[in-house]
This record gives sequence, structure tokens and C-alpha cells, in this order.
Amino acid sequence: MKKNILVFMSCCVLSFSMAQAITFDEVDLPEAGYTYVVAADTTTSVIITAPSASAQNWDYSSLLLHYLKVPTYDSTNNTPYQADFAASTHYTYGPAAFYSGFHGGAPVGTQGMNNGYMFWRRDDTGFWIVGFRADEGDYANKNVLLLEQELLIGVPVTYNDVYNNTARWELEFNLNASNADTLYVNNVEKVLTADAFGSLITPAGTFPDVLRIHEYVITSDSAYAEFMSTPVYALEIKRDTLNNYLFLDNNTHYPVCTIHADKNNDVVFVEYYHAYSMAGVDDKEMEMSFVYPNPSAGIVNFTLPSDQPASYQIIISDLSGRCVQHIRLNPGNSVCQVNLTAGMYVYTIVNGTKITENGKLIITD
Repeated sequence: MKKNILVFMSCCVLSFSMAQAITFDEVDLPEAGYTYVVAADTTTSVIITAPSASAQNWDYSSLLLHYLKVPTYDSTNNTPYQADFAASTHYTYGPAAFYSGFHGGAPVGTQGMNNGYMFWRRDDTGFWIVGFRADEGDYANKNVLLLEQELLIGVPVTYNDVYNNTARWELEFNLNASNADTLYVNNVEKVLTADAFGSLITPAGTFPDVLRIHEYVITSDSAYAEFMSTPVYALEIKRDTLNNYLFLDNNTHYPVCTIHADKNNDVVFVEYYHAYSMAGVDDKEMEMSFVYPNPSAGIVNFTLPSDQPASYQIIISDLSGRCVQHIRLNPGNSVCQVNLTAGMYVYTIVNGTKITENGKLIITD
């Protein structure tokens, strides 16, 4: 009997030790100077396991690649808006639907296709949203600072930790002294709970030590009208409840997998870390070296270094994030030609498992 009790106690200690060993800190958050290539699967319904104090094994290797996101994080010091968003340390830029971070895009267009900045803060308390600024659309050229910043990942975090957060931003438009002005308000209430840990398999590989964060979110969007500083009406436009599950490790600096589920915990879509590359490369120099002509009337040539032992992949996506061409070049075959319809595209070149280049393609009529 004593022997069985000792075995049981040993198992409990081992399980507790494994949980405590996986700790996510500031050094594990997204880094300035990196592009994180994220694959999205809109059809596969993975299993969301129940919270547990015992190590779990998640096998999501069957996830598909329907489109890519390629958020590039860089230092806010490299923008002209450093003073306006003084609390921000990082930013991303581009169409919200394509370049946004793991939280999603700012309201810079009804389809998320207008260019804009998202401003983030990384410090020893976590990764936060500071604000945003659109370059195009109805909200263009307005600096929007969150009155209460939104927490995306709280740190330090280990199994069983809980973070509570409320966030709020307001956007004024149609400012005119002679009629009612509209104030668009977004409110967020969330609870972030580190509810599980273990190993995870995705198409990108095996991640032996991950921590799962359950993000329970209630969002509401409202419109208020004021005339001469006097409230005229208030209307709640929409309210939603979401369940998101972020799987974090200590090496990737980005969630290795994120499950987006609705209020009933039914999976809507899944994103998973695909690869990364160093940002800050001169786009024009790289495009001249590898891709020509660009702009093009329809046919684009890719000429890649021929002395690489690994195969190349060329992934071309439109600005909605939809993958339109996925080409694999075996070792020794470094030249290909693609034919595209008019529009703007983003290409990613992967050498083996490492991104070697990201760039834009412009196709004219």
C-alpha cells in the first residue's frame, strides 16, 4: 500500500513539475525585425480538449493551408508616428486582413483591405494593443489610441495563471459643428487562462513543450451621436462572444497555433505558425535579383540561386490572403514562370524550411 501511495505521489510531483517548467515570458513575445508567416485553415475542425493539470498531446498535423498571413513586426521608432503612440514598442503595417498580427486587424476598411498601422507594446507585463492609424478609407489619418489597452498575452505566465483585461477605443468621425457627430466605440472584456500544457504537432512540425492560453472574449461595438456635446442617441451595433486558444512555446516568439472558436466553442478557423524570416531587407534589391519584370503585364519570372541543396517553395497570395499559386522547385531546378491576372500580390520564397524572401508583385492590365 505504501509503495502505491509513493508511486501516486511521484506521478503528481512529475505532472506538477512539467506544468511549472513551461513558462512564457517577455523574451518569448513577437520580436521587432521578424516576419511571421502564418497559415490559415478554414475547414478543419480540430478537437478542443478540456483543461487539464496533466500533460496533453495535441495532433493537429491534418491542418490545411488555405491562405497565408505575413505580419512583419518592427520598431515603432521606424515610423513617423513614434511621438503620437509613445507607449508603443512595435508596429505592423499593411492591409489589416493580410498583415495583421495574431489578434486581427484594426477597422481600416470594411473588408480589411485598406493599408494601416497597428501599434503594439511589448514589455515585462505582456503584449498589448496601443492603437492604430489607417492610411486609407473612411478612417484615414486618424490616430486612435486605446483608452484602455488590450492585453493579448500576459506575462509571465505558466499553467493555471489567469489574466483579466478590459479594453476600449473610440473613433470620432463626421465632425461638423452644424450637425450631430458620430462616435464609434469598441469595448472588450476578456479572461486569459493558462488551462493546459503538453506537446503539439502541426504541419510545421512538432512542438514538445507548449502552454495553452484560453482567451474568453466579449466584444461590443456601439455608435453614439452628439450634437454640441449633448448626447442624441446611442445604439449597440453588434455584440459577440469568442473563445480563442493560443498555443505558445519558448522558441517561436509567436503562437504556434491559434484556434478561433465561437461562443459555443465550435471551431471557426485555425491559424498555425508556418515559418519566419528576418525583416528589414531592401525589397527593391531583392525583387530585382529574383523576380522580373515587376511590375509585369502578366508573366513573372523567378530566378533563384541554383546551388541550394534544399527544394524551394514559392507561395503567391492575393491581398485577401488567398493562396493563388504554390510552386515547389526541386534541388537543381531554380527557374520558373508564373502567369497572373491584373492586381497586387504578395510572394514568399521558402528554401527548405526557412523563408528567404517576401515581396510584392504588381500585375498591370
